Amino acid sequence: MESKLFQWLKGNKRKLVPQKTIPQKGAVDAFNVRLVEGLFEPAESAEVLLSLLNYKIKFHTVQSLNLKETQNSDPEQSQKRIEALKKAKKEVTELVVKARNKGQKLEIHSTVEIVLR
Repeated sequence: MESKLFQWLKGNKRKLVPQKTIPQKGAVDAFNVRLVEGLFEPAESAEVLLSLLNYKIKFHTVQSLNLKETQNSDPEQSQKRIEALKKAKKEVTELVVKARNKGQKLEIHSTVEIVLR
C-alpha cells in the first residue's frame, strides 16, 4: 500500500486515489500521530531524533535544488529551514551528550498533527 501511495504522489496528482470512507457524525478532517513517545537511552534518543532531523535536512536540500533547476526561483524558505534544522540537530546532539555524561535518559514526546485544509 505504501509503495502505491508513493507512486501515485510522484505521478499524476490530478488522478484521485479511490477511497473507502464512511461518513461519521461530527468528523473532523484532522489526525494526530504519536511519532515518538517514551523514555530512551541517550544512544536510542540520538538515533531517533538525529535520523528524523537528517531526513528533514535532506528533504529540504533536495527541494531547494529542484526549485533552482525547475522554476528559476529563490529557494530562500528551504535554506532558512535547513539552517534551523541544522541548529536543532546541534542542540539535540549537545543534549544527548549531556544526558550520556550524566547517566540520564531522555523522555521524548512527539506528536504530528495533520489537518486537511
